[in-house]
Amino acid sequence: MPKLTIDNLEVTVPEGTNVLEAACALDIAIPHFCYHEALGAVGSCRLCAMMFTDGPVKGLQMACMVKAQDGMVVSSTHPDAMELREHVIEWAMTNHPHDCPVCDEGGECQLQEMTVAGGHSKRRFRGKKATFTNQDLGPFIQQEMNRCITCYRCVRTYRDYCGGTDYGVLGSRNRIFYGRFQEGKLESPFSGNIIDACPTGVLTSKPFRFKTRLWDLQEAPSICPHCSLGCAIVPGGRYREVQRVRAGINRETNGFFICDRGRFGYDHVNHPERPRQPRIGGQPVALETALDAVRDRIAVLVEAHGPNSIAFLGSSRASLEANALLRDWASAYGSEQLAYEAHQGRDYAARTLAARVGGHACSLGDLRQSDLIILFGADPLAEGPMLAVAIRQAVRGGAKVVTIDPRPVELPCTTLHIPLPASRLPELLAALGSGDLSAFDAQERATFAPLLDQIKAARRPAMVGGADLLGGQGIAALCSAAADLSTASRAVGVMALLGGPNSYGGALLAGDGPGFDTLLDAIQERTVRALVCLESDPFCEALDPARAQAALGHLELLVCIDSTPSLAAQRADIFLPSRANAEMSGSYINNEGRLQEFLPVIDPGLPIKVTGAGDHPPREFFQTTPGSAPAADWWLLAKLLERATILAELRKTMAKYDERFSMLSFLAAGTTGLRLPVKVALPPVADRGLPHADGSDNQTLLATTGPLGSHWLAHLSAPLAATEPQPYVCLHPDFAAALGLASGDRARLTTRFGHCHVEVRLSAQMVSGLVLAPQLWDTALEGLAPGSLHDCRLEKEARA
Repeated sequence: MPKLTIDNLEVTVPEGTNVLEAACALDIAIPHFCYHEALGAVGSCRLCAMMFTDGPVKGLQMACMVKAQDGMVVSSTHPDAMELREHVIEWAMTNHPHDCPVCDEGGECQLQEMTVAGGHSKRRFRGKKATFTNQDLGPFIQQEMNRCITCYRCVRTYRDYCGGTDYGVLGSRNRIFYGRFQEGKLESPFSGNIIDACPTGVLTSKPFRFKTRLWDLQEAPSICPHCSLGCAIVPGGRYREVQRVRAGINRETNGFFICDRGRFGYDHVNHPERPRQPRIGGQPVALETALDAVRDRIAVLVEAHGPNSIAFLGSSRASLEANALLRDWASAYGSEQLAYEAHQGRDYAARTLAARVGGHACSLGDLRQSDLIILFGADPLAEGPMLAVAIRQAVRGGAKVVTIDPRPVELPCTTLHIPLPASRLPELLAALGSGDLSAFDAQERATFAPLLDQIKAARRPAMVGGADLLGGQGIAALCSAAADLSTASRAVGVMALLGGPNSYGGALLAGDGPGFDTLLDAIQERTVRALVCLESDPFCEALDPARAQAALGHLELLVCIDSTPSLAAQRADIFLPSRANAEMSGSYINNEGRLQEFLPVIDPGLPIKVTGAGDHPPREFFQTTPGSAPAADWWLLAKLLERATILAELRKTMAKYDERFSMLSFLAAGTTGLRLPVKVALPPVADRGLPHADGSDNQTLLATTGPLGSHWLAHLSAPLAATEPQPYVCLHPDFAAALGLASGDRARLTTRFGHCHVEVRLSAQMVSGLVLAPQLWDTALEGLAPGSLHDCRLEKEARA
């Protein structure tokens, strides 16, 4: 590793490190704009000038463009370097307006910091400034182009790193403009990252506009609750509401960026219909009264019908600590009726992954270094968006990507797409693992044989599966294939996209316990009389919602602990309001088995804009904060178990009695987290598989995970409301032609859930003979659990 001297301080850095990064390692602040650790160096801003006085490189150089070498002697305070930086920052400020007091970037503006660091303090330019007309870039991004210093960070983030195509640089000389050819919503699902990348106030958050200055925000490191990847985020809150989310840094997961769902999907915390008061029979009560009622009514049922008359349902949305306490609560009664996911396909997939993945688990950081990535039934943009960005970085490094899926999977990079029915994915995985493709016809063998050769030749291959389409059987086949294709010198990595941020944690706790379908059987047989739901809504989240609703109607007692206005919360006999993850401490285990902590940003309460009816400050004063009843999910369960309600004590107990969680004592927020090298028991019975069509009609519908705004928490967020599409179906052009349908037609979709009017979309990348429909909340498609198959009838609507 090269050893060099900067400002009389010696430092040894890894090979390939540039001098600017070496200076940062010594905590020497060098002004810069265009350099970004994730984006690399291009040397366009000319602000990081340093004087190389001795060694293999000499003279005034841009630090970001020079690789560190042995014997270098560098000065950041040399008069020539300081003079150049002063001139460069003066040039950058030539057209910049004097609007800092009204700029949303104030307080976190890199331009302000670098102007001071560059030594520029007085404006000498008296000429006419270049001005521009701002574009409307959609509901997320506010543009103020007059503030631009042409550092190119936004374009490099949007186009180069995230793969967007509708935003770029136009013009020449001092007429450079960053935007679209025509104004309109930015199409990339990662568009919000240009807010973080922009060092000035050109690109800011439109939902956060003019709300709060940085120094007034309460911020803390947290984990995104919208998928299973465990991306680092930093929520910011004030006035009892979460007002924004920015990307955190975790080089093992999301790196430096996040998706728009994670960035703008925070408003479920502030939702006006969020239940904030404990209820019994729909009537508000004190929290202690509700807790006593839960204990008393469950005790009566246990006395009358035995411990197994009480069932418990955890959730991938709930914290690890709360899910562990739910298990302890079930054990305290002696009940074996415990599950952690209402969607049985996702449940079995998570448990199988936890039991089988072993040393093959790979992180997003590992995937970015892969040279071959194969996706089996995984749709990253819908099920784990930052996976798509990680795949793009692998492709930029020379990797090849193959997607095998019945759906038209879109990625922000070049990929080979092979359409294959979901039912055949486990068969293909078994064939690849064994090397025997004889079960496939000649054309299919010609397609898959080269793929098998590529896997064997790759140095860092990875296989990615989706829980919705693979289920438990498919994930087992994925892990087996990875093990069979691995060699002593290199392992085949495995990643699976699971249902939620703590699906893996729930799988560890579930072990070989029953699935939710087994609990439904017991409810229908009247063996189970009561159900406790922790951050879960079985009415809507079950693989077969119609069956779940019919069975749950037989319950004598439904207890719900939740932070959202779910159907279960509305129908609960006893409801206990919980805090959202931005309001409490806790931990999640992501899809690779990485344990990560999140911290609270605000305390729960009705936002001041609500209690003040638009005025500020409010003209009424209270002894308690309105809407402050919600408590942390683990706190509520600890109270019900009459245990200590201190998180550190709960974690010590978990680590003491379950060695799999021994790392909880070392957990720290804002770090990369701790990988848990554990194995658990496999699910108790063979996965029943996903619901299939019964063949009564000649049209089969595959339910899929919807786009950006159609996930439950995202659906509750006002900033994402504009992204929710109207109901639609997707067909292969040949199949559409056979049905007399064309792109853009309106059609009537009939399923066992009823009728729905949909728009027809076409894609030649999908399997023919299949109707794809996304689950969309508050529409006729919300009953379509992702991964399930249904008989349907699709008919063209007559034009008016």
